[in-house]
Amino acid sequence: MRVTVIGGGISGLVTAHRLAPHHQVTVYEAADRLGGCLRATTLDGAFPAGLDIGAEASLNRRRETRELAAELGLASVFPSPAHSSQVYARGSLHPIPKRTVMGVPADPADVAELLGPAASERVAAEELSPPIPGDDVSLGEFLAERLGADLVDTLVDPLLGGVYAGRCRDLSLAATVPALLPAARNGTSVLDLVRDLIAARETKAEPPGPVFMSLVGGINRLIPALAERIQAHGAQIRLGTAVESLTAVADGWSVRTAEAEEAADAVVVATPAHVARRLLAEAAPTAASHLGGIPYASTALVLALVEVGARPLEGSGLLIPPTEASFIKAATHVSNKWPWVDERLPAGTAAVRMSIGRFGDDPRTWQDLSEAEVVERAFADWQSITGRTDRLVAAELRHWDAALPQYLPGHAEAVAAIDAALAGVPGLELAGSAYLGVGIPACIERAEAVAARLETTTTDENTKKEQE
Repeated sequence: MRVTVIGGGISGLVTAHRLAPHHQVTVYEAADRLGGCLRATTLDGAFPAGLDIGAEASLNRRRETRELAAELGLASVFPSPAHSSQVYARGSLHPIPKRTVMGVPADPADVAELLGPAASERVAAEELSPPIPGDDVSLGEFLAERLGADLVDTLVDPLLGGVYAGRCRDLSLAATVPALLPAARNGTSVLDLVRDLIAARETKAEPPGPVFMSLVGGINRLIPALAERIQAHGAQIRLGTAVESLTAVADGWSVRTAEAEEAADAVVVATPAHVARRLLAEAAPTAASHLGGIPYASTALVLALVEVGARPLEGSGLLIPPTEASFIKAATHVSNKWPWVDERLPAGTAAVRMSIGRFGDDPRTWQDLSEAEVVERAFADWQSITGRTDRLVAAELRHWDAALPQYLPGHAEAVAAIDAALAGVPGLELAGSAYLGVGIPACIERAEAVAARLETTTTDENTKKEQE
Protein backbone atom coordinates (compact mmCIF):
# COMPACT_ATOMS: atom_id res chain seq x y z
CA MET A 1 0.00 0.00 0.00
CA ARG A 2 1.24 3.49 -0.87
CA VAL A 3 0.62 5.81 2.07
CA THR A 4 1.09 9.56 2.09
CA VAL A 5 1.49 11.16 5.52
CA ILE A 6 1.04 14.94 5.52
CA GLY A 7 2.77 16.51 8.51
CA GLY A 8 6.07 15.64 10.15
CA GLY A 9 5.20 16.27 13.78
CA ILE A 10 4.99 13.54 16.40
CA SER A 11 1.61 12.35 15.07
CA GLY A 12 2.70 12.03 11.47
CA LEU A 13 6.00 10.37 12.34
CA VAL A 14 4.42 7.80 14.68
CA THR A 15 1.91 6.92 11.96
CA ALA A 16 4.73 6.53 9.44
CA HIS A 17 6.78 4.53 11.95
CA ARG A 18 3.99 2.00 12.39
CA LEU A 19 3.26 1.67 8.66
CA ALA A 20 6.75 1.87 7.10
CA PRO A 21 7.83 -1.75 7.81
CA HIS A 22 5.07 -3.12 5.57
CA HIS A 23 4.09 -0.31 3.20
CA GLN A 24 5.49 2.33 0.87
CA VAL A 25 5.33 5.50 2.97
CA THR A 26 6.10 9.11 2.07
CA VAL A 27 6.04 11.90 4.68
CA TYR A 28 5.54 15.47 3.47
CA GLU A 29 6.52 18.31 5.81
CA ALA A 30 6.02 21.92 4.74
CA ALA A 31 8.70 23.24 7.11
CA ASP A 32 12.43 22.69 6.76
CA ARG A 33 12.50 20.57 9.92
CA LEU A 34 10.56 17.73 11.51
CA GLY A 35 8.95 17.76 14.92
CA GLY A 36 6.23 20.40 14.97
CA CYS A 37 5.99 21.60 18.57
CA LEU A 38 8.91 19.39 19.60
CA ARG A 39 12.03 21.44 18.98
CA ALA A 40 15.53 21.74 20.42
CA THR A 41 18.00 24.56 20.90
CA THR A 42 21.58 24.81 22.17
CA LEU A 43 21.17 28.52 23.01
CA ASP A 44 23.82 29.35 20.42
CA GLY A 45 26.15 26.73 21.84
CA ALA A 46 25.72 27.72 25.48
CA PHE A 47 24.13 24.31 26.18
CA PRO A 48 25.50 21.82 23.63
CA ALA A 49 23.41 18.88 24.90
CA GLY A 50 20.26 20.63 23.69
CA LEU A 51 17.16 21.86 25.50
CA ASP A 52 13.50 21.77 24.56
CA ILE A 53 12.13 25.05 23.29
CA GLY A 54 8.74 23.54 22.60
CA ALA A 55 6.96 20.78 24.51
CA GLU A 56 9.28 19.79 27.37
CA ALA A 57 7.78 16.63 28.86
CA SER A 58 5.25 13.87 28.48
CA LEU A 59 2.94 12.14 30.94
CA ASN A 60 4.68 9.11 32.36
CA ARG A 61 1.54 7.59 33.86
CA ARG A 62 0.25 6.87 30.38
CA ARG A 63 2.01 4.09 28.51
CA GLU A 64 2.34 5.59 25.01
CA THR A 65 5.41 7.83 25.24
CA ARG A 66 7.41 5.72 27.64
CA GLU A 67 6.81 2.58 25.55
CA LEU A 68 7.70 4.37 22.31
CA ALA A 69 10.88 5.78 23.87
CA ALA A 70 11.91 2.30 25.07
CA GLU A 71 11.18 0.87 21.62
CA LEU A 72 13.44 3.51 20.07
CA GLY A 73 16.23 2.76 22.56
CA LEU A 74 15.82 6.03 24.47
CA ALA A 75 16.10 6.02 28.26
CA SER A 76 13.47 7.98 30.16
CA VAL A 77 14.46 10.60 32.72
CA PHE A 78 12.22 12.06 35.41
CA PRO A 79 11.75 15.34 37.30
CA SER A 80 13.51 15.87 40.59
CA PRO A 81 11.28 15.06 43.57
CA ALA A 82 13.15 17.68 45.58
CA HIS A 83 11.35 20.60 43.91
CA SER A 84 7.71 21.55 43.44
CA SER A 85 5.75 24.25 41.64
CA GLN A 86 4.14 27.39 43.02
CA VAL A 87 1.35 29.73 41.99
CA TYR A 88 1.59 33.52 42.16
CA ALA A 89 -1.45 35.11 43.79
CA ARG A 90 -2.17 38.30 45.71
CA GLY A 91 1.43 39.45 45.25
CA SER A 92 3.24 36.40 46.58
CA LEU A 93 4.12 32.80 45.71
CA HIS A 94 2.22 29.89 47.25
CA PRO A 95 2.68 26.12 47.04
CA ILE A 96 0.28 24.45 44.63
CA PRO A 97 -2.05 22.24 46.69
CA LYS A 98 -1.29 18.59 45.99
CA ARG A 99 -4.60 16.83 46.73
CA THR A 100 -6.66 18.23 43.87
CA VAL A 101 -8.13 17.21 40.55
CA MET A 102 -6.94 19.96 38.20
CA GLY A 103 -7.14 22.47 41.03
CA VAL A 104 -10.39 21.30 42.63
CA PRO A 105 -9.47 20.25 46.18
CA ALA A 106 -10.57 17.22 48.13
CA ASP A 107 -10.53 19.43 51.23
CA PRO A 108 -11.27 23.18 50.88
CA ALA A 109 -8.85 23.80 53.76
CA ASP A 110 -6.04 22.82 51.39
CA VAL A 111 -6.60 26.00 49.35
CA ALA A 112 -7.13 28.38 52.29
CA GLU A 113 -3.58 29.76 52.27
CA LEU A 114 -3.69 30.32 48.53
CA LEU A 115 -7.19 31.80 48.23
CA GLY A 116 -7.70 33.42 51.61
CA PRO A 117 -10.47 32.72 54.15
CA ALA A 118 -13.49 34.08 52.27
CA ALA A 119 -12.70 32.33 48.97
CA SER A 120 -11.90 29.01 50.65
CA GLU A 121 -15.15 29.22 52.62
CA ARG A 122 -16.96 29.75 49.30
CA VAL A 123 -15.35 26.55 47.98
CA ALA A 124 -16.51 24.65 51.07
CA ALA A 125 -20.04 25.98 50.63
CA GLU A 126 -20.47 24.33 47.24
CA GLU A 127 -23.70 25.45 45.55
CA LEU A 128 -25.26 22.53 43.72
CA SER A 129 -26.78 23.24 40.33
CA PRO A 130 -29.23 21.22 38.21
CA PRO A 131 -27.86 18.66 35.75
CA ILE A 132 -26.53 20.36 32.64
CA PRO A 133 -29.01 20.23 29.74
CA GLY A 134 -26.58 18.65 27.26
CA ASP A 135 -23.46 16.53 27.27
CA ASP A 136 -20.93 19.29 27.88
CA VAL A 137 -20.40 22.68 29.47
CA SER A 138 -17.67 25.28 30.02
CA LEU A 139 -15.30 23.94 32.66
CA GLY A 140 -14.63 27.35 34.19
CA GLU A 141 -18.22 28.53 34.24
CA PHE A 142 -19.43 25.28 35.80
CA LEU A 143 -16.79 25.32 38.55
CA ALA A 144 -17.24 29.04 39.21
CA GLU A 145 -20.97 28.51 39.73
CA ARG A 146 -20.34 25.60 42.08
CA LEU A 147 -17.20 26.66 43.97
CA GLY A 148 -16.67 30.35 43.29
CA ALA A 149 -14.70 32.46 40.83
CA ASP A 150 -11.61 32.77 43.04
CA LEU A 151 -10.75 29.06 42.87
CA VAL A 152 -11.31 29.05 39.11
CA ASP A 153 -9.30 32.18 38.34
CA THR A 154 -6.47 31.60 40.81
CA LEU A 155 -5.80 27.88 40.50
CA VAL A 156 -7.87 26.02 37.90
CA ASP A 157 -7.20 28.51 35.11
CA PRO A 158 -3.39 28.61 35.36
CA LEU A 159 -3.22 24.81 35.65
CA LEU A 160 -5.31 24.36 32.48
CA GLY A 161 -3.46 27.23 30.83
CA GLY A 162 -0.24 25.30 31.18
CA VAL A 163 -1.71 22.51 29.07
CA TYR A 164 -3.86 24.32 26.50
CA ALA A 165 -2.65 27.94 26.60
CA GLY A 166 -6.35 28.65 26.99
CA ARG A 167 -8.77 30.10 29.49
CA CYS A 168 -10.78 27.59 31.47
CA ARG A 169 -14.00 29.54 30.99
CA ASP A 170 -13.62 28.85 27.26
CA LEU A 171 -12.66 25.18 27.57
CA SER A 172 -14.81 22.05 27.51
CA LEU A 173 -15.34 20.14 30.75
CA ALA A 174 -15.88 16.88 28.85
CA ALA A 175 -12.74 17.26 26.75
CA THR A 176 -10.32 18.63 29.36
CA VAL A 177 -11.28 17.22 32.80
CA PRO A 178 -13.78 14.44 32.04
CA ALA A 179 -13.32 12.98 35.53
CA LEU A 180 -15.52 15.83 36.84
CA LEU A 181 -18.23 15.40 34.21
CA PRO A 182 -20.50 13.08 36.30
CA ALA A 183 -21.10 15.88 38.81
CA ALA A 184 -22.23 18.21 36.01
CA ARG A 185 -24.44 15.65 34.28
CA ASN A 186 -26.00 14.34 37.48
CA GLY A 187 -26.22 17.59 39.43
CA THR A 188 -24.20 16.06 42.26
CA SER A 189 -21.35 17.44 44.37
CA VAL A 190 -18.02 18.18 42.71
CA LEU A 191 -16.25 18.10 46.07
CA ASP A 192 -17.64 14.67 46.91
CA LEU A 193 -16.57 13.38 43.51
CA VAL A 194 -13.05 14.78 43.93
CA ARG A 195 -12.76 13.20 47.39
CA ASP A 196 -13.71 9.84 45.92
CA LEU A 197 -11.29 10.22 43.01
CA ILE A 198 -8.39 11.16 45.26
CA ALA A 199 -9.20 8.44 47.78
CA ALA A 200 -9.16 5.88 44.96
CA ARG A 201 -5.87 7.29 43.73
CA GLU A 202 -4.28 7.15 47.18
CA THR A 203 -5.40 3.60 47.95
CA LYS A 204 -3.94 2.00 44.85
CA ALA A 205 -1.69 -0.92 45.81
CA GLU A 206 1.29 0.17 43.69
CA PRO A 207 2.98 3.58 43.88
CA PRO A 208 2.05 5.70 40.84
CA GLY A 209 5.62 6.65 39.91
CA PRO A 210 6.67 9.98 38.40
CA VAL A 211 3.93 11.99 36.72
CA PHE A 212 6.16 13.25 33.90
CA MET A 213 9.05 11.95 31.83
CA SER A 214 11.53 13.28 29.32
CA LEU A 215 14.81 12.30 27.65
CA VAL A 216 18.39 13.49 27.94
CA GLY A 217 18.54 16.24 25.35
CA GLY A 218 14.82 16.84 25.76
CA ILE A 219 11.62 15.10 24.70
CA ASN A 220 12.38 16.40 21.20
CA ARG A 221 14.85 13.49 20.87
CA LEU A 222 11.88 11.33 19.89
CA ILE A 223 11.85 13.08 16.50
CA PRO A 224 15.29 12.15 15.07
CA ALA A 225 14.94 8.64 16.52
CA LEU A 226 11.61 8.18 14.72
CA ALA A 227 12.96 9.64 11.48
CA GLU A 228 15.91 7.26 11.56
CA ARG A 229 13.66 4.22 12.02
CA ILE A 230 11.24 5.37 9.33
CA GLN A 231 13.95 5.90 6.75
CA ALA A 232 15.62 2.60 7.68
CA HIS A 233 12.46 0.89 6.40
CA GLY A 234 12.74 2.68 3.07
CA ALA A 235 10.20 5.43 3.67
CA GLN A 236 10.80 8.87 2.22
CA ILE A 237 10.73 12.12 4.21
CA ARG A 238 10.37 15.28 2.14
CA LEU A 239 11.08 18.50 4.01
CA GLY A 240 10.09 21.90 2.70
CA THR A 241 7.33 20.30 0.64
CA ALA A 242 3.81 21.53 1.28
CA VAL A 243 0.88 19.52 -0.02
CA GLU A 244 -1.36 21.90 -1.94
CA SER A 245 -4.35 19.66 -2.61
CA LEU A 246 -5.84 16.19 -2.19
CA THR A 247 -8.15 14.70 -4.79
CA ALA A 248 -10.02 11.42 -4.56
CA VAL A 249 -9.52 9.35 -7.72
CA ALA A 250 -10.81 5.98 -8.86
CA ASP A 251 -8.00 3.93 -7.32
CA GLY A 252 -7.06 6.10 -4.34
CA TRP A 253 -5.74 9.63 -4.00
CA SER A 254 -3.88 12.24 -6.00
CA VAL A 255 -1.51 14.28 -3.83
CA ARG A 256 -0.31 17.52 -5.40
CA THR A 257 2.64 19.64 -4.30
CA ALA A 258 4.25 22.58 -6.08
CA GLU A 259 6.72 20.18 -7.67
CA ALA A 260 4.64 17.15 -8.63
CA GLU A 261 1.43 15.16 -8.44
CA GLU A 262 1.73 11.68 -6.95
CA ALA A 263 -0.61 8.77 -6.33
CA ALA A 264 -1.43 7.18 -2.99
CA ASP A 265 -3.70 4.40 -1.83
CA ALA A 266 -4.22 6.09 1.54
CA VAL A 267 -3.58 9.51 3.02
CA VAL A 268 -3.08 10.51 6.66
CA VAL A 269 -3.43 14.24 7.33
CA ALA A 270 -1.45 14.94 10.51
CA THR A 271 -1.52 18.73 10.50
CA PRO A 272 -3.23 21.44 12.57
CA ALA A 273 -6.99 21.54 12.02
CA HIS A 274 -6.88 24.73 9.96
CA VAL A 275 -4.47 23.11 7.49
CA ALA A 276 -6.49 19.89 7.40
CA ARG A 277 -9.64 21.89 6.74
CA ARG A 278 -8.18 23.35 3.56
CA LEU A 279 -6.94 19.99 2.33
CA LEU A 280 -10.26 18.23 3.02
CA ALA A 281 -12.57 20.94 1.67
CA GLU A 282 -13.32 19.00 -1.52
CA ALA A 283 -12.77 15.38 -0.48
CA ALA A 284 -14.60 15.54 2.90
CA PRO A 285 -16.56 18.81 3.16
CA THR A 286 -18.52 17.81 6.29
CA ALA A 287 -15.35 16.96 8.18
CA ALA A 288 -13.71 20.14 6.87
CA SER A 289 -16.60 22.23 8.20
CA HIS A 290 -16.17 20.82 11.71
CA LEU A 291 -12.40 21.29 11.52
CA GLY A 292 -12.98 24.96 10.86
CA GLY A 293 -14.61 25.27 14.27
CA ILE A 294 -11.45 24.35 16.20
CA PRO A 295 -9.61 27.58 17.13
CA TYR A 296 -5.94 27.78 18.02
CA ALA A 297 -3.85 29.75 20.50
CA SER A 298 -0.57 31.43 19.70
CA THR A 299 2.13 31.53 22.36
CA ALA A 300 5.78 32.38 22.81
CA LEU A 301 8.56 30.87 24.88
CA VAL A 302 11.73 32.49 26.20
CA LEU A 303 14.42 30.01 27.19
CA ALA A 304 17.17 31.62 29.24
CA LEU A 305 20.50 30.75 30.79
CA VAL A 306 20.79 32.73 34.03
CA GLU A 307 23.75 33.43 36.27
CA VAL A 308 22.52 32.69 39.79
CA GLY A 309 25.84 32.52 41.64
CA ALA A 310 25.68 31.02 45.12
CA ARG A 311 21.93 31.59 45.46
CA PRO A 312 20.15 28.67 43.74
CA LEU A 313 16.64 28.94 42.37
CA GLU A 314 13.74 27.78 44.48
CA GLY A 315 11.13 25.32 43.23
CA SER A 316 10.55 23.75 39.83
CA GLY A 317 8.58 26.69 38.52
CA LEU A 318 5.56 28.90 38.93
CA LEU A 319 2.15 29.60 37.41
CA ILE A 320 0.56 33.03 37.09
CA PRO A 321 -3.23 33.44 36.90
CA PRO A 322 -4.61 35.74 34.19
CA THR A 323 -6.03 37.94 36.95
CA GLU A 324 -2.48 39.03 37.86
CA ALA A 325 -0.87 41.93 36.01
CA SER A 326 1.88 39.81 34.53
CA PHE A 327 3.50 39.59 31.10
CA ILE A 328 4.42 35.91 31.53
CA LYS A 329 1.87 33.21 32.35
CA ALA A 330 4.31 30.61 33.73
CA ALA A 331 7.97 29.88 34.31
CA THR A 332 9.80 26.58 34.61
CA HIS A 333 13.09 26.34 36.51
CA VAL A 334 14.39 23.77 34.06
CA SER A 335 17.62 22.91 35.85
CA ASN A 336 15.76 22.40 39.15
CA LYS A 337 13.10 20.29 37.49
CA TRP A 338 15.38 18.07 35.40
CA PRO A 339 18.57 16.75 37.09
CA TRP A 340 20.16 15.90 33.71
CA VAL A 341 20.09 19.60 32.82
CA ASP A 342 21.61 20.72 36.12
CA GLU A 343 24.42 18.18 35.73
CA ARG A 344 25.45 19.72 32.39
CA LEU A 345 25.27 23.41 33.26
CA PRO A 346 28.28 25.48 34.29
CA ALA A 347 28.44 26.04 38.04
CA GLY A 348 26.47 29.03 39.25
CA THR A 349 24.01 29.02 36.31
CA ALA A 350 20.44 27.86 35.82
CA ALA A 351 18.06 27.34 32.91
CA VAL A 352 14.64 29.01 32.99
CA ARG A 353 11.67 28.82 30.58
CA MET A 354 9.19 31.71 30.52
CA SER A 355 5.85 31.18 28.77
CA ILE A 356 3.83 33.99 27.20
CA GLY A 357 0.39 34.10 25.65
CA ARG A 358 -3.11 32.71 26.15
CA PHE A 359 -6.01 32.13 23.81
CA GLY A 360 -7.88 35.39 23.31
CA ASP A 361 -4.92 37.64 24.09
CA ASP A 362 -4.83 41.06 22.49
CA PRO A 363 -1.93 40.66 19.98
CA ARG A 364 -0.62 44.06 21.05
CA THR A 365 0.35 42.66 24.44
CA TRP A 366 3.27 40.68 22.99
CA GLN A 367 2.95 39.64 19.36
CA ASP A 368 3.73 43.10 18.03
CA LEU A 369 6.85 43.50 20.18
CA SER A 370 10.38 42.98 18.92
CA GLU A 371 12.30 39.89 19.97
CA ALA A 372 14.49 41.93 22.31
CA GLU A 373 11.43 43.56 23.91
CA VAL A 374 9.73 40.20 24.56
CA VAL A 375 12.86 38.74 26.15
CA GLU A 376 13.45 41.85 28.26
CA ARG A 377 9.87 42.04 29.52
CA ALA A 378 9.63 38.32 30.24
CA PHE A 379 12.87 38.27 32.19
CA ALA A 380 11.98 41.43 34.12
CA ASP A 381 8.62 39.90 35.02
CA TRP A 382 10.25 36.71 36.24
CA GLN A 383 12.73 38.72 38.33
CA SER A 384 9.95 40.78 39.87
CA ILE A 385 7.82 37.75 40.77
CA THR A 386 10.72 35.75 42.23
CA GLY A 387 12.46 38.71 43.83
CA ARG A 388 15.75 37.92 42.09
CA THR A 389 18.36 40.14 40.39
CA ASP A 390 20.23 37.48 38.39
CA ARG A 391 22.12 38.30 35.20
CA LEU A 392 20.84 37.01 31.87
CA VAL A 393 23.64 35.07 30.14
CA ALA A 394 21.85 33.87 26.99
CA ALA A 395 18.27 33.69 25.77
CA GLU A 396 16.24 32.52 22.80
CA LEU A 397 12.68 33.44 21.85
CA ARG A 398 10.44 31.06 19.95
CA HIS A 399 7.01 32.04 18.65
CA TRP A 400 4.44 29.24 18.34
CA ASP A 401 1.80 30.66 16.03
CA ALA A 402 -1.64 28.99 15.95
CA ALA A 403 -0.03 25.93 17.55
CA LEU A 404 -2.33 24.83 20.39
CA PRO A 405 -5.92 23.74 19.65
CA GLN A 406 -8.65 24.94 21.98
CA TYR A 407 -11.13 22.33 23.11
CA LEU A 408 -14.29 24.40 23.39
CA PRO A 409 -17.55 22.99 24.81
CA GLY A 410 -18.90 20.42 22.37
CA HIS A 411 -15.41 19.46 21.18
CA ALA A 412 -15.92 15.72 21.71
CA GLU A 413 -19.13 15.80 19.67
CA ALA A 414 -17.36 17.70 16.89
CA VAL A 415 -14.56 15.12 16.78
CA ALA A 416 -17.10 12.30 16.68
CA ALA A 417 -18.80 14.03 13.73
CA ILE A 418 -15.44 14.42 11.96
CA ASP A 419 -14.60 10.75 12.42
CA ALA A 420 -18.09 9.71 11.30
CA ALA A 421 -17.75 11.79 8.15
CA LEU A 422 -14.34 10.27 7.38
CA ALA A 423 -15.68 6.74 7.86
CA GLY A 424 -17.39 7.18 4.51
CA VAL A 425 -14.21 8.31 2.75
CA PRO A 426 -11.98 5.27 2.06
CA GLY A 427 -8.27 5.68 2.65
CA LEU A 428 -8.42 9.05 4.44
CA GLU A 429 -7.44 9.50 8.10
CA LEU A 430 -6.72 12.38 10.48
CA ALA A 431 -4.14 12.47 13.27
CA GLY A 432 -2.82 15.23 15.51
CA SER A 433 -3.46 17.22 18.65
CA ALA A 434 -6.76 18.69 17.50
CA TYR A 435 -8.82 15.61 18.31
CA LEU A 436 -8.59 13.55 21.48
CA GLY A 437 -5.80 15.23 23.45
CA VAL A 438 -3.08 17.84 23.07
CA GLY A 439 -0.38 15.89 24.95
CA ILE A 440 2.20 13.64 23.35
CA PRO A 441 0.62 10.38 24.63
CA ALA A 442 -2.77 11.29 23.16
CA CYS A 443 -1.16 12.16 19.82
CA ILE A 444 0.68 8.82 19.79
CA GLU A 445 -2.50 6.95 20.73
CA ARG A 446 -4.48 8.42 17.82
CA ALA A 447 -1.61 7.95 15.37
CA GLU A 448 -1.31 4.29 16.32
CA ALA A 449 -5.07 3.83 15.99
CA VAL A 450 -4.97 5.40 12.52
CA ALA A 451 -2.12 3.12 11.46
CA ALA A 452 -3.97 0.07 12.83
CA ARG A 453 -7.12 0.96 10.89
CA LEU A 454 -5.16 1.28 7.67
CA GLU A 455 -3.45 -2.06 8.33
CA THR A 456 -6.84 -3.68 8.93
CA THR A 457 -8.22 -2.18 5.73
CA THR A 458 -5.27 -3.51 3.75
CA THR A 459 -5.66 -6.98 5.25
CA ASP A 460 -9.38 -7.01 4.48
CA GLU A 461 -8.80 -5.89 0.90
CA ASN A 462 -6.10 -8.52 0.36
CA THR A 463 -8.39 -11.23 1.75
CA LYS A 464 -11.19 -10.10 -0.52
CA LYS A 465 -8.92 -10.23 -3.58
CA GLU A 466 -7.73 -13.73 -2.66
CA GLN A 467 -11.33 -14.91 -2.35
CA GLU A 468 -12.20 -13.46 -5.72
